[in-house]
Amino acid sequence: MLNVNQKEKKCVRYLANEMSKAERSVFEIELSLDDDLFAVFENFKTIWINYPDSKLTKTTTSFGQIIKKHNKPVKEKSVKGSLNYKVLLSTALLFVFCTFFYFVTIPNSHYNNHKTATKGERLTFTLPDSSTVILNSGSEVKYSSDFGKQRDIWLKGEAFFKVTKNINSPFTVHTNDFDVKVLGTEFNVNGSAINQTISLSKGKVNVLLKESKDEINLLPNEELVWNAKTKCVIKRNFNVNKILAWKDNILLLDDVKIEDALPKINQFYGVNFVIKDAVIANMHIKGAFKNQSIDDFITSLEFILDVSITKTIQNNFEIAKYHEH
Repeated sequence: MLNVNQKEKKCVRYLANEMSKAERSVFEIELSLDDDLFAVFENFKTIWINYPDSKLTKTTTSFGQIIKKHNKPVKEKSVKGSLNYKVLLSTALLFVFCTFFYFVTIPNSHYNNHKTATKGERLTFTLPDSSTVILNSGSEVKYSSDFGKQRDIWLKGEAFFKVTKNINSPFTVHTNDFDVKVLGTEFNVNGSAINQTISLSKGKVNVLLKESKDEINLLPNEELVWNAKTKCVIKRNFNVNKILAWKDNILLLDDVKIEDALPKINQFYGVNFVIKDAVIANMHIKGAFKNQSIDDFITSLEFILDVSITKTIQNNFEIAKYHEH
């Protein structure tokens, strides 16, 4: 611990700007921790300001003698300075705490409800405002406990929304790339693919593209397609039954090449199919597979395409040519 003379010398060196930047930083930390050192410093600073011609850096006079010479009451000034500093420090710490609480705690706790559909699952649940949400496989949403007052929901993946109408509280679905605002309607949002879509079956929605700030309105049977790579936007009509089949646990494959169908199949069942043969990859498949388990679907696929499907590792399947033994 520093004795009185060492503390006095440090205070004088600091006020005379004879310390390096690192030394000044260390000294300022010491001031915040040592009330006695701070009291000494406050008195030296007062003398320094009031008597700028004083050669404090060269004096060998004790601090008590300097105070006596200039009639400065040590005790009273020290206590007052210490109290003022403590009040200032407390205020600063309170400000830092409040700032931290606002920017860290509040945003994280605002969306404190979390729903996730596991791989291969379609999850249906009801929001506090009585709106219905159906999450597709591997998708998730977040929303606040006071959802009825401010109806904001964050979506990652794909979901169907049947929104309870409330003209005083718009319902907004947020994704990384766009916001979808409605009052009461039924629509599908898919933000999991490169071609992200908002498909409207009933009512009316307003879509805000975050990057361009463009706003686009949709009417029933219209959908907006936004390409995350090219940034191209397309507005078109769509077949409601085809787009929304997944929410009724139906895997609908509408005459597409099997290699193009794999992303949809993999998401629906939460598995990973791979093809080892180019001929098979270009074969087309058409069908509606309703409420089929993964085993039932594999049996159907083998029959339709005349292929052999083998499980390699957990949730991974290889599609190859069928070889009759």
